[in-house]
Amino acid sequence: MDLPPDDREGLFIQRVARTAWGLVIVGAAGELILRKSFAGAASLTGAGAVAIINFRWLEAVLRRVVQPGEPQFDSRSVLQIVGRLALFAGLFAALLWVPGIEPVAVALGFSTLVVALIVEGLRWGWSGGG
Repeated sequence: MDLPPDDREGLFIQRVARTAWGLVIVGAAGELILRKSFAGAASLTGAGAVAIINFRWLEAVLRRVVQPGEPQFDSRSVLQIVGRLALFAGLFAALLWVPGIEPVAVALGFSTLVVALIVEGLRWGWSGGG
C-alpha cells in the first residue's frame, strides 16, 4: 500500500488507538469474568481511556506545533496541554481519594497504550513502514 508519509503516520496513530481500545476492552472483560470486579474493570477502562485521550491530544498538539514553516502554538494548543494535565491530575486524585479504585487495574489501563505502541510499531516495521 503506497501512501504518502503523512497518511501512513496518520494510519499508524489510528491503529495504535484502535489496538489500545481493543486491549482495554479485553482487559475490562477479563477483569469482570475472572475477578468479578466491576471496580477493577471501571478502573482499567478509565485509565485506558485517559491514556488514549492523552495520546491523541499530544499527537494533535505536536502536529500543530512541530511542523515545517511557521509553528502554530496557539491558545488551542495550550488548552489541550492543560486539559491533558487536568485529566492526569483527576485520575491520580481519584486513585488517592476514592476507595473503590484498584491501583493494579489503573496500571494495566495505562499499560494498554504502551503495549499497543509496541505491537503496532513491530507490525509497521515488519510491513516495511519504518
